[in-house]
Amino acid sequence: MGDIMILNENEVKTCLEYGLKPFLNKYSIMIKESQLTINECIEMKAVVAYQDHTFDMQARFTLSYQNGKLIFENVDGKVEYLFLQLSLLSALKQMIHDEHLLFKDGSCCYVCDLPIQQLFIKDKHLCIELEKT
Repeated sequence: MGDIMILNENEVKTCLEYGLKPFLNKYSIMIKESQLTINECIEMKAVVAYQDHTFDMQARFTLSYQNGKLIFENVDGKVEYLFLQLSLLSALKQMIHDEHLLFKDGSCCYVCDLPIQQLFIKDKHLCIELEKT
């Protein structure tokens, strides 16, 4: 087993926001505020701005890393705007068109080369097992 990094909720939130920020900026999407909790899965609530409109977003998902892909699995989420409620994955598919982002069967994969063996949730923390060097 390789070295393991253990991240708490605040650290996971910071990593996700930092990692996604350049990608989201490319599509004029801005996270205005967010909350993240870790239980059996990651739960995130956010206020997001897109093209001068503000949306509420909620999501539940797990994370894994396989074959050079960071995978947001079992995504259950919605985007709310006024009286409309859209599936989070459907909204993302419509807003973002990028060859590094793949959608399939309730999951969203981001192609990126990271030195990660596996990701898993344990005791309300995200554990990242790094590849052996």
